[in-house]
Amino acid sequence: MQITSTTVDSSSYDKSAMEINNNQGELSSGDFLSLFITQLKNQDPTNPMDDSALMEQTSTFTQVELMTNMEGYLEKIAGGSENANMQSQMASAASFIGKIVEYEGNDTYLHNGAGAISFQADQVPKETTVVVKDSQGNFVRSFSTDVRGTDMNTFYWDGTDANGNYAGDGKYSFAVVAKGADGEDINIKTYGNGLVTGIKTTDGSLVYEVDGSDIKSEYITSVRDASLGGA
Repeated sequence: MQITSTTVDSSSYDKSAMEINNNQGELSSGDFLSLFITQLKNQDPTNPMDDSALMEQTSTFTQVELMTNMEGYLEKIAGGSENANMQSQMASAASFIGKIVEYEGNDTYLHNGAGAISFQADQVPKETTVVVKDSQGNFVRSFSTDVRGTDMNTFYWDGTDANGNYAGDGKYSFAVVAKGADGEDINIKTYGNGLVTGIKTTDGSLVYEVDGSDIKSEYITSVRDASLGGA
């Protein structure tokens, strides 16, 4: 019996591999299966792939498929865990709505005749002046305070303006000017406070809506009940 020599054209196999590499840069389970089928179709009939090689490639395909499925499963778990964590944080933060929080800033929320004004000085000042303005930036009043240390200093504005009239509940801003014994300005760090009206997430961070301003949770230093006013 005469056997005719057969020439195997492997160009289609090479072309398939090249297209996959160029288009994706890596093999997916579908790409691997396509290459495997192409290889079988173009193998030399006089020298076909032996059983051990066939089993090895089939096993490799199975492993690739399992790894692909596992990666997708792990991604779903990670995404679910992140969502659950954020939902838990928001549920906890919701208890802050309707309360007054203190944060790094220079706003004060006047309520029930008291508005807290807090600040820290890097040295004990000889003279300290607080200037209060309304939400439009208009001057309301100024007053002097007696600061005895560099710890947190908190004073309570009674809400009256320069004429002795009650300015009205709401949001105000303040500035603190402090001078040392040498007459030079002292560095001051102020802490604002305001009423929490809502919560939300921005770029994966928890944010409190405080009197129209967005305050990230990491800047909040304390929380108190609004019924206590400035206390």
